[in-house]
Amino acid sequence: MELLIERKRVSSALGKSNLPGLDYTLNPYIGCSHGCIYCYARLYCEPRIGKNWGKIVVVKENIAEILARELRRKKKGLVGLSTITDAYQPIEAETKLTRELLRILLENNFKVSIQTKSSLVLRDLELLCAKKGLVDVGFTITTLNERISKIVEPGASPPSDRVKALEKLSAEGIKTWIFLGPIIPEISEESFNGIVEIAKATNSLLYYDKYRVKPYMSGFAKELAEKAKNTDWIGIANRLKELCKAKGVEFTSGFGDLKI
Repeated sequence: MELLIERKRVSSALGKSNLPGLDYTLNPYIGCSHGCIYCYARLYCEPRIGKNWGKIVVVKENIAEILARELRRKKKGLVGLSTITDAYQPIEAETKLTRELLRILLENNFKVSIQTKSSLVLRDLELLCAKKGLVDVGFTITTLNERISKIVEPGASPPSDRVKALEKLSAEGIKTWIFLGPIIPEISEESFNGIVEIAKATNSLLYYDKYRVKPYMSGFAKELAEKAKNTDWIGIANRLKELCKAKGVEFTSGFGDLKI
C-alpha cells in the first residue's frame, strides 16, 4: 500500500495535555509516514489508520485558522508540537502547515516544545531563533545504527541527520533535548555511549523510556516485545544513568516519576 494522503477540516486545534510539563497538544496531522514499528500513536487514531500505520496521513487543512481563533481565549501555556504524529514528517515539506502553526503560536507568545525525528525542522530555523526564549526542540534517537533505524523507523530522517540538526539548533542557542525512547532491547544499548556524548556536546537534556509492549505489535516489533518482557530495565537504566553522571549530562525519565 502506497502512502495515502487525505485532507479534512477540523473544529478544534489545541488539546489538553496529560503529559508532564505540557499544557496543550497540537497535532497538524493524523497518522505518520515515519511508520515506526513501536509507535503508540496508532492507538489514538481511527482503526483503519492504526492498522495501516505509516501508510495513511490525514492533513488537517484548516487547523491554522482554528488555532488563531482559539488563542484569543486560551491562557498562555506550553504547547507540545506534536504528541501523536510528527509535525515534520515528509508531507510537511509540501503543506508547510507546521510552519504556519509555529508562526501563529510564537506571534501570540505561547511557548512551544517540538519533538521530531526529522531534520526538516531546520527549515524553520529563523522562526525558532527569533523567539529562542519560547522554544525547545527535541529529537527522538533510539539508535545511532542507520541500518537498524531504517528497519524500526523506516520513514524518519537517518540518525546522523537528526544529530546534525540537533547540533545546529544547539549552536544557535536554542534549548535542545534528546528522547532516548523507547530503549530497544539489545539495540539501543550499543548507542548509549554515542548518544550520551551527543547530549554532552549539545548541552541537551536526555530523557529515556523503556520499550513498552503493545497488543498491535507484530513481526520484528513483536520479537523485540518478547525480549522486552525479559529485559532487566533497572539494570539498563542504571548503566545509562552512570554514563550520564560520568559525562555531566542531565537526565530524567521521559514520563516523570516512572520507575523504569
